[in-house]
Amino acid sequence: MRYFISLAYKGTNYHGWQIQPNATSIQECINKALSVLLKEEVMVLGAGRTDTGVHAKQMFAHFDSAINFDNTKLKYRLNAFLEDSIVIHDILPVSNSAHARFSAISRTYEYILSQEKNPFQQDASWVLYSELDFDRMNKAASYLFEVEDFTSFSKLH
Repeated sequence: MRYFISLAYKGTNYHGWQIQPNATSIQECINKALSVLLKEEVMVLGAGRTDTGVHAKQMFAHFDSAINFDNTKLKYRLNAFLEDSIVIHDILPVSNSAHARFSAISRTYEYILSQEKNPFQQDASWVLYSELDFDRMNKAASYLFEVEDFTSFSKLH
């Protein structure tokens, strides 16, 4: 059976999503947790990758398992097993052809600028101490409406 996992994480203490030698990643932590709890080798595949220190409000991954389990109980057990910086929102059975990366229909990235220091947002926003020129920013962004081909920003094939 194939399952999608809906999750979120605060990436401050991780070296991104993808497994890397000599660095702790989100994928590595979830693989270990699922493998221990299901008592079989599990490899999750994510919808995308994030860089070191990047957070994800909503991320999807999938894994395959031959083990029969209660989705809700496994979700609670995973959340108890994982660090507080990673949360599993849901585990959903999907068709075996569904793929977290290739079945995704959209991705959204959010970059937050703040004009004042806020200790509660220190790792979630960039503090900019100069004034923003919204007219110039809107003018620059308006050029995007003239473009129809964004393949240079896409990963082809």
